[in-house]
Amino acid sequence: MKFSDVHIGKLSKGDKRAFLLLYDNYFASLTIFAQNFGLSQYESEDIVQETFCRLNSNYNLPDNLSAFKSYLYTAVRNKSLNYIRDEKRRRTNDSVFLDLQDDLLIFDKIVENELYRQMHLLVNELPPQCRNIFQRVLKGDSSEKIANDLNLSVETIKTQRKKAKKLLREKYSLVYRSLYTFL
Repeated sequence: MKFSDVHIGKLSKGDKRAFLLLYDNYFASLTIFAQNFGLSQYESEDIVQETFCRLNSNYNLPDNLSAFKSYLYTAVRNKSLNYIRDEKRRRTNDSVFLDLQDDLLIFDKIVENELYRQMHLLVNELPPQCRNIFQRVLKGDSSEKIANDLNLSVETIKTQRKKAKKLLREKYSLVYRSLYTFL
């Protein structure tokens, strides 16, 4: 059965049969029409369904078939163009967000590298024996192994390690404050 002027009136009153007839008569052609805007099958079907749902709640429909068809196609065209516009904005926003995220990652790496560089410089400023012991501790050597290799007592190694940590903490606080003002 073809959708006609009579069915428009019934559709305006919420008649489900008229709605199903409209759906059967126009869903495929409106979906193809929406695809002409470069939309996928899924996107086109979604837009047509949204248009039909809006029809169901709109009781102010044109009363002749030709105006009604024009109304349907115009509604699908507008929804398609709005969808394309919104997708373009979403992609632009996503792109800006990803660029910002990349910039933050690069900045984090710069700060991390600068901190490592500063720490390396600070470790090199330690007294020679203190520096040697601390560098071996950083490599994972135990106090006992370092003591055996250097012919020192374990207590001396622990004392030198504490001294290195104290000196680094004092110097690092100056570096941290200067770096913090940079940020």
